Amino acid sequence: MAVDIRLNEMINALDAQLDRVLLEDVELSVRSFAALTRCGAVTIGDAKRALKDGSFRKQKNIGPRAVREVEEIIRNVAAVLPIPAPKTKRERQLERVLEMFLSWTGALAQVGSATPEAWRELVVLRQEAEVVLCDD
Repeated sequence: MAVDIRLNEMINALDAQLDRVLLEDVELSVRSFAALTRCGAVTIGDAKRALKDGSFRKQKNIGPRAVREVEEIIRNVAAVLPIPAPKTKRERQLERVLEMFLSWTGALAQVGSATPEAWRELVVLRQEAEVVLCDD
């Protein structure tokens, strides 16, 4: 199970990096570039999604050679991008506690005043954070 979580984190991190690489920064044929643009793709990540959902293949004058070209570009770009190390269990726990805390404080800010229930939730979150921080 832990391996699946880390693998998913690595894939998500790679996808996030592919979203930072613009199509105009890679060497694509004019036909493939135009077809990807018609699909709404701006980044390599968008191109990957256009391949996955089939919208690229549905474009006029796009055949197997253009599909292979785009797949190869995606592979080549992904191969040179650094993949961040997967997060530790402690980092994931801290992120979860922080997200919950921010969610509650945001809700309190909207309401304008804290109910006793909200204060209890914040105390529980603080206790969880202390436990996570002490688990070294």
